[in-house]
Amino acid sequence: MGAGGRVTKIEAQEKPLSRVPHSNPPFSVGQLKKAIPPHCFERSLFISFSYVVYDLLMAYLLFYIATTYFHQLPYPFSFLAWPIYWAIQGCILTGVWVIAHECGHHAFSKYQLVDDMVGLILHSCLLVPYFSWKISHRHLHSNTGSLDRD
Repeated sequence: MGAGGRVTKIEAQEKPLSRVPHSNPPFSVGQLKKAIPPHCFERSLFISFSYVVYDLLMAYLLFYIATTYFHQLPYPFSFLAWPIYWAIQGCILTGVWVIAHECGHHAFSKYQLVDDMVGLILHSCLLVPYFSWKISHRHLHSNTGSLDRD
């Protein structure tokens, strides 16, 4: 029973997988951040809101096309169009989720209040509670890599 077959825990622990790194990389996180140009870390309110407007506009246009024109398609195509719509709309709304997620990390703008307002509105539209998610998500990130608390 199970996917492990007859391999015991001791045998599995003695043979490390070849894809798992066995040593630290030759650079530190600080060196990696220094290699990235400083302008990549600047948060622009205009650019951030342009992504919000673009994603919401794309979601609306796709919704409009689906509800206006899908019923006019011939019989088999009208049923095939809806699953395609769901997949594409899911990708677009995942982009909205990513923006809302970045608001929780205070990466949307320089202003915490703007991040919280945009995060609250986008999370509410996606039916996800913002502030409780933000607290639990912060706890998750603070314990990353811990075998006991992660």
